[in-house]
Amino acid sequence: MERLEQQVECSSCNWNKQCILPPSMTREEVEAKINEAKEPEDGSPPNAFKAMMLVSIFGTKDMEAHVCPVFADELRKSAEMSNEIKELMKSK
Repeated sequence: MERLEQQVECSSCNWNKQCILPPSMTREEVEAKINEAKEPEDGSPPNAFKAMMLVSIFGTKDMEAHVCPVFADELRKSAEMSNEIKELMKSK
């Protein structure tokens, strides 16, 4: 029954059949945001508080992928599926 519910949910997917969406920023974009606070372009003095806030906000944006709830549930349930994905990525 649960499998059927997932199939119904996937067939009406509001993720446009994209089970995983990539991170919203690259490492370079994250570093640029943080460096912006360290060395403001307008010539103002660096702001340590602003830099710390930017690190906490943007620090992991290059590693945060968005995963659809149905796909995430499948990954949690199936160590085999997780391992297959890991092996696929190791072979790249």
